[in-house]
Amino acid sequence: MNQNVRNHRFRKGIAGLGVLATAAAGIFVGTAGATADATEPIDPQLAVYVEVNSNDLANVADYTLAESGDAAIDMAMIFAANINYDGEKAYLHFNERVTETLENAQTQIRPVQAKGTKVLLSVLGNHQGAGFANFSSFEEADAFAAQLEDAVDTYGLDGIDFDDEWTEYGANGTPQPNAQSFGWLATALRDRLGPDKIISLYAIGPTYTTTDFSLFDAAGVLDYAWNPYYPTYDAPTVPGLDDRGRLGAAAIDLSNTSAATAADFAERTVADGYGVYVAYNLTATDQSAYLSGITEALKGESTVYRAAPGDTTPPTVTIKSGAKYTKGDAEDGYKRISFALHDEGQIDRLYVNGVLKDLTDDRWSDLNFVKSGAFGAVKGENTLQVLDVAGNTTEVSFVLTK
Repeated sequence: MNQNVRNHRFRKGIAGLGVLATAAAGIFVGTAGATADATEPIDPQLAVYVEVNSNDLANVADYTLAESGDAAIDMAMIFAANINYDGEKAYLHFNERVTETLENAQTQIRPVQAKGTKVLLSVLGNHQGAGFANFSSFEEADAFAAQLEDAVDTYGLDGIDFDDEWTEYGANGTPQPNAQSFGWLATALRDRLGPDKIISLYAIGPTYTTTDFSLFDAAGVLDYAWNPYYPTYDAPTVPGLDDRGRLGAAAIDLSNTSAATAADFAERTVADGYGVYVAYNLTATDQSAYLSGITEALKGESTVYRAAPGDTTPPTVTIKSGAKYTKGDAEDGYKRISFALHDEGQIDRLYVNGVLKDLTDDRWSDLNFVKSGAFGAVKGENTLQVLDVAGNTTEVSFVLTK
C-alpha cells in the first residue's frame, strides 16, 4: 500500500492508498487563463484541500457566508488522484476513496457545486517516477492530458490541480525532469478543456522549479499558482503569471495553524492584492469559527455551519425597522410590515393565514411589504408561520390597519 504523506511545513496527509488503479481516458469543465483587468477589484478566492481518504468532500457544502448565504469556499480540491507508471507510460490512478468520491458525485460533488463552489481534482505523484515534469515529448504529455480530460468530463469536475510531490523522478528507469514537460502538459490540457475550466499549480517540486515558464503561454494556460508551505505567506514566482489576482501567498493548515495566524494571512492577502488563499485539511468537524476569521477579511462576512441533524431550534423572525419596510407598530397596528427570517438549519417555507409561500432553502430569507391583499394577508388579525427544513416552526401574529 503506497502512502504519500504531506509534511511540508506541518502539512500532513495521505494519498495513493492504492486499491483501484484507473487509467481514465477522457474529461470535463474549468476557468481558463483570462488575464484579470488590473483596474478591477480583487475578489480573493478561498481554496480548500479535502483529504477524501478520511473526510467527505460533501462537508464543503456545510459552510456558507452568514449574510449572503453564498458558499464560503470558492474552490474545493479532491485530494488526491495520482500520476502512476505502468513501466512504459504515465497513467491516472484513483485509490478506493477517490473512486468512491467520484462515482458518488451526486452526493459528494453536486451538492458542493450547487452552492457555487468549483470542484477540482488534485493530482499527485506516487513514488513511481512518473511526473508532470518528465514527459519526453508533447505527444506523451498530451496522452496523459487526455486521461485528465476524461476524468473532468466523466465526473463533471471544474478543473485540475497539479501537485508535484512524492514523484521520485528516476524511479523505475523514468527520465529526470526537463524544462519543457509541464508546459507541454498544461498546454495540452488547456486545449482539451477549453477556456472555462480551472488549471491550478500547487507550486512545488520540479514542475515548479525546473519548468521554463517562458517556453509556453503560462498566462493563457494557467489560472492560478499558489504557495504550498503551511503556515507561510509567500507567493510563488511564475514568469508570465504576474497578475497577483491569480497568485496565492497565504497557505495554512486548518488543524495546525493558529486562528490568529490564519486571520492575519487573510488580511495580508487583501492588503497585498493576492487573489487566492489556500487552506488544507477541511474535516467533518464544525470549523466555522476558524473560517470566519478568514472569510471576514476576504469577503466581509463570517462563516456559518449547517444545523446538525436532529436540529430543534425554530426560525428567528424579526420585524424589519425603517419606513421603507414597515409602517406602524404592534400597539396601533401596521399599514405594512416586513420580516427578516433566519435559521441555521435553513428556512424552507412560510404561510400567511394558511397561504403558502415556498422559499429557496437558505439560512436567510425575507418577507417584505405585507399588506392587506398581499401574500394572503387581510385587514385585522394575521398569523405568519415560518418553517425550517427540519420542520421547526415559529408563529408570529400581527394586525394590519388597512
